[in-house]
Amino acid sequence: MFSTDRYVTRGVNEVVPIELQRMLWSILEKRQVRGDQLDHLQIFELSAEWVDGEPLQKVLNRQEQPFHEEVIYVDHTENLAIGVTVWIIDSGEYSTALLAEEY
Repeated sequence: MFSTDRYVTRGVNEVVPIELQRMLWSILEKRQVRGDQLDHLQIFELSAEWVDGEPLQKVLNRQEQPFHEEVIYVDHTENLAIGVTVWIIDSGEYSTALLAEEY
């Protein structure tokens, strides 16, 4: 899963910085290496959290089957994505990152 051709919708390109897009794909790659069983639908909820007056990008990755929920913090992101939900869906032939409202 998630190892075939990858596509990103216009909506994701408009609101999610490219460095953060790469990070989302990287999270899935790391989970595969870890041996996690991945659902074909991965949900990423993007927000910000302030620590010592500095904003950190907060990424909540979750899936339904099997249930998984994990929070990742990214501290070297120039542009934060706040209040954005990205779905990455694996069709078996390719994977697509899209905004929830684009489905």
